[in-house]
Amino acid sequence: MGFLNKVKDMVQKDAEKGVDLGKKGIEKGTELGVKGFQGAKESARKGYEKAMKE
Repeated sequence: MGFLNKVKDMVQKDAEKGVDLGKKGIEKGTELGVKGFQGAKESARKGYEKAMKE
């Protein structure tokens, strides 16, 4: 049974690492999405202001 416990522990640690990496990926993706949205919003505002001047 010692071998099975080692395998179980290894799989559990790998699963935890995978979950942590997944969380980090989601956080980074959200951060980049927000930055992209803010950039698009700023560009739209500048375009609107330019159009209003013309």
